[in-house]
Amino acid sequence: MHLITVLLRISLSAVFGVAGITKLIDPDGTREAVKNFGSPEPLAPVLSVALPLVELAIAAGLLFTGTTRSSALAALLVLLLFVVAISVNLARGRTHDCHCFGQLYSRPLGWPTLARNVVFALGAVFVWWQAGSEPGRDIPGTLAELGPAQWLWLLVVLSIIVASLVYLHQRQKRLAKETPAAPVGLPVGSEAPPFELTSYAGGTTSLKQLLAFGKPLLLIFTNPNCGPCVVLFAEVKDWQATHSEQLTITLISFGTIKENFVNVARNGLGQVLLQQKREVAETYGAMLTPTAVLVNREGKIASPLAAGADEIRALLTTVLEHSHGLN
Repeated sequence: MHLITVLLRISLSAVFGVAGITKLIDPDGTREAVKNFGSPEPLAPVLSVALPLVELAIAAGLLFTGTTRSSALAALLVLLLFVVAISVNLARGRTHDCHCFGQLYSRPLGWPTLARNVVFALGAVFVWWQAGSEPGRDIPGTLAELGPAQWLWLLVVLSIIVASLVYLHQRQKRLAKETPAAPVGLPVGSEAPPFELTSYAGGTTSLKQLLAFGKPLLLIFTNPNCGPCVVLFAEVKDWQATHSEQLTITLISFGTIKENFVNVARNGLGQVLLQQKREVAETYGAMLTPTAVLVNREGKIASPLAAGADEIRALLTTVLEHSHGLN
């Protein structure tokens, strides 16, 4: 049990140490990540420095027997803060880069990010509990008691960890060189492609009928198996109810009524149209979901494509602020 505790201390110390160092050497990225997680703008510069310093203090504290328990508790609190922040952002459909390990490894938020932090938190709980229930053992003393076979296993594990870090670093460098293609939609001012689709509520609905309401039209392209779409649906319901006087909000999904039933029924969505596959989305250039585009009263494209929940929210805000000036 002592060996397990010592290995967990070393592992958690390495995790927090790498996280702290990589955040410090990329201050701009860290500051942006802190803001993306919901920090108030004035606090972001302070938090972007304080967070990696706290992580480094935890990393150092876990290596010394006298500070193991307090450092494990601090690690648990920080990890729980991460778990809450990640959960809130995922619930809101925000999938920005976590910047967990700076430029060494930074991927969009997802359930794996949440699961990883939960696992780390469980490790911190174990170390905290062990440090309080048994006499403290220093790391050098414990390692000195290892036999040849145990040292071999330890070296194998460390080799795997080092190889994984090298691989992640090289992978991150390759990804950084790849410029993601921006969604290419129709030119602003061009005619919106006409369509007539099956309505979830029954019958068919065309672009002409949607524009007959005399309001700008916000088309949101989704699909029934899109995680970020599912998260966004609850907001779309509120938008459709709250902003019905300013604009028409229509979801264009694909598949059958049965495949879309859960999302529509659970969220009480209105004005849902169904493509067979992606035939309408392709004519608008909306290859990702969720993606939105604004069509003005005259049936012309009035905005670039807004890909992702954050861009769709921003587009909606812009439309509402300038709705009186739209033609």
